[in-house]
Amino acid sequence: MVDAQAPGSAVRALARARRRPPPRERGAIAAGARRILVLKPHDQLGDFVLATPAIHALRERFPEARIALLTRAFLGPLAERVAALDDVWALPRVEGARSLASLLATVSAVARFRPDLAFVMNGVSRSKSADAFAWLSGARMIVGRSRVFAGPPPADAPERPGEAALDRSLEDPLYDLDVPVGRASVGEEERLLDLVRWLGGTPSPIPQLDLSDADRAAGRARIDASLQAAQIANRGPIVGLHPGAANELKCWPLESFVALGVGLATGSEAPPRLVVFDSPRERGRAAAVVAGLAARDVAAGLVPASGIGTFAGTVAAIDLLACNDSGVMHIAAAVGVPTVSFHSLGRPAEWAPHNDRAIAFHAPSGIAAIPVAAALEAVRRVLALAPRG
Repeated sequence: MVDAQAPGSAVRALARARRRPPPRERGAIAAGARRILVLKPHDQLGDFVLATPAIHALRERFPEARIALLTRAFLGPLAERVAALDDVWALPRVEGARSLASLLATVSAVARFRPDLAFVMNGVSRSKSADAFAWLSGARMIVGRSRVFAGPPPADAPERPGEAALDRSLEDPLYDLDVPVGRASVGEEERLLDLVRWLGGTPSPIPQLDLSDADRAAGRARIDASLQAAQIANRGPIVGLHPGAANELKCWPLESFVALGVGLATGSEAPPRLVVFDSPRERGRAAAVVAGLAARDVAAGLVPASGIGTFAGTVAAIDLLACNDSGVMHIAAAVGVPTVSFHSLGRPAEWAPHNDRAIAFHAPSGIAAIPVAAALEAVRRVLALAPRG
């Protein structure tokens, strides 16, 4: 377990100037909440997607409340596809006058919102910017987590983290309710749900992005175009390969993706149609897989790189995605696409999709150790399940 940093000195100073609700008032404030602010300004795609169950749980608990989200600007296209949200405010990287103006507009919007509840969705690290905006919002009550870490829950993790937090006095300088990770909360989505579970209900832990009909139609058109360009005309299920990831150590070898595609194309009388997804930050990997397949007389469509909103609609048009441990894995799962994923640095228990159409492989000694034969069998097994509804 790795504990992250404490709140910054600036946040501590600001927190001292804020009136905090006595512990006895916390339940009443929560029960009557009409405005709710969710703060998730971390930079990772997967971290954001794994927060969507908590956001949907808030909407289920407060159907009439106005719920706003503060997140990074590049995550905006995903946030706009979370139907539980009323407002999305972007936190840009300040690189010039225009981005500074955008930042000031966001600061103004948050300061005017005046929420009853603010939820700081800390994952494996504590966000100082989220703390600062929570204070700026003037929220009557701030909910967060000061003890953040990677790895299994600690031995002293409570069985009911919300009740444990409500029984505590105000110990953190900013959080009026400091909710620990629950003993049974192994997956990151479950840990984020712990921040809201104390409000009641039985929220689903499955991440969800909400696509429009236009998103889905555009996605189908992009997949169809890639198949047509590769002259693939059969009617088998569509399997996507995504060979990219931000960290090279998280990338299953390109030759393994090629071998997986060859096995799928040649091991059945009704083989699946193959498409390979390019990505903006890992250009070249997808083209290399397509070329490797072509050298083995296997055709695959190349899906051009796109923004994350477009990708969400596009991946929704396929029947399964085989991919590395990356944000695209979480996007695919959140739009209902089965996944077979390859992990090395992160434990699947914490970071893989957790549903009955997801299989994750883990090789902590090195991702190349994941065998192609096992991955091939997993893809076939998931494809053999009843069609997606």
